[in-house]
Amino acid sequence: MTRRSDALPWISLIVVYLVWGSTYLGIRVAVTTIPPYLMTGIRYLIAGSLLFALHWIASKEKLRLPSPAEMLRIAIVAVSLLVIGNGLLCLAETRVESGTSALLLASTPIWMLLLDALLARKPPSTSAIAGVLLGTAGIALLVGKGAGHVDVVFAGVILIASIFWAAGSIFARGNEHSGVTTSLEMVVGGGISLVVGLLLGEASHVRLAAISGPSLWGMVWLITAGAMLGYSAYAYAVRTLPTATVSTYGNVNPVVAVILGAVILREPVTWNIIAGGSAVIASVVLILLGGRPVTRRDRASSSPSA
Repeated sequence: MTRRSDALPWISLIVVYLVWGSTYLGIRVAVTTIPPYLMTGIRYLIAGSLLFALHWIASKEKLRLPSPAEMLRIAIVAVSLLVIGNGLLCLAETRVESGTSALLLASTPIWMLLLDALLARKPPSTSAIAGVLLGTAGIALLVGKGAGHVDVVFAGVILIASIFWAAGSIFARGNEHSGVTTSLEMVVGGGISLVVGLLLGEASHVRLAAISGPSLWGMVWLITAGAMLGYSAYAYAVRTLPTATVSTYGNVNPVVAVILGAVILREPVTWNIIAGGSAVIASVVLILLGGRPVTRRDRASSSPSA
């Protein structure tokens, strides 16, 4: 049982490696005929409800529901990760190609480790600073002229999404992990995203007859693989593994996303994307090398994130 428990966090991280790289393609296809925030809301409401029902049915004992204080923390995580982090990504992918979106979002590990260092009250290492500078140059290349039709404003939206995703991931480490917690994060995040979509007037753009088959299949993939499997795996990994280790998914996802985007959607792979993406990924590696010694998970079991 101990070996299985020790292996589960790593299995979860591998799932995130493989599955989440494909979700950029799923989002890009889904938002072609489904408004982004309505898609996000419906996606997580369905996934969270199904996951909660599965835990309810499979549980041998009565499920313990979160206290009001725990629900507040769940809501904060849901807003940071799903409403702002994932919601803004879906919004941006109406204008930015899936592979480029993944490369821009590869900056998330930078923010995760910098925030972790800030909370640990220890300045970033020389390697981490070099990584930030290299990553900044890479992002500039990605949004520069000839980068494959990248909208600079929406590229900025993705960077904002990455910061909130990083902050939400760090904050989530203080929450007790359970299937109920994960499912409630999705239900709360989905509900709020749905409200945001309605407030943005997305309902007026919905034409049921115009929703394409590929968009529906993309949404099905996002509900099942992306949310129920991928988000659940991430929620577990981020609470059980060091921040630096979890953040390495940022190295793998862009590679999968660029390959799938080029093969399936025929998205162009320009020199800017190759050079800028390589710089961003290299910057993540530099920050990981310099950031491992200062992660809170590696410091003491009594730290706030333990």
